[in-house]
Amino acid sequence: MANFSNDADLLKWEPTLFRDLAVPGQRLAAGIDGTTSGISFTSASASFLDAGAAPGHVLRIEDSGGDAFGCYEVLSVESATELLATQVGRPPDDSVDLPAGTGWVYFLDTFDPQAEEVRFELLSRLGLAVDADGEDLQDLVLQPRTLRRASVFGTLLMVFEGQSGAAEEGRNLAAKAALYRRLYDRELAKLRVRLDRDADGFADDARSPGSIRLQRG
Repeated sequence: MANFSNDADLLKWEPTLFRDLAVPGQRLAAGIDGTTSGISFTSASASFLDAGAAPGHVLRIEDSGGDAFGCYEVLSVESATELLATQVGRPPDDSVDLPAGTGWVYFLDTFDPQAEEVRFELLSRLGLAVDADGEDLQDLVLQPRTLRRASVFGTLLMVFEGQSGAAEEGRNLAAKAALYRRLYDRELAKLRVRLDRDADGFADDARSPGSIRLQRG
């Protein structure tokens, strides 16, 4: 099942997230042979299909000097060596070209594991985590988009909380985590999720997840 938010959604709230807090163990792809033309990004050394690249992931590119140039939302994976990407939040029919060039250093990192954990927590709170066959019941959620903000705040909470520590930078990250804790709890307090139990496209009932305390495994 798809998560309720993707990496590009996180970038709208934290523009430097993938530059500052990318997790090496969650890196899907990286290289030094990126080429851009229009919204096309290619890398002859890449295997984007095998890496699991998908729409909503974030492509970060830098020039050969290592200076951050920008992060872009993946629109589609065209082949093993080609992605289409544009400015975050742009629809495909209103995309903006990538900066043209060759020899780009690039990174394709993800926070999908954190978003997946938040997805499970939200479904659990809604009583939709597991059915009699051991499958979750996310398909009953009539409008998954209603859970996007909660997913974004919960995911960012986990990211900042997971990388905070005793150092000064850790205290700054802990403060960020506390901010997203408040936003997450506030979002859950007002959230009402409509459920479609007979797949007719209309709501049969609604549930509210209420306050939830995320715990890292």
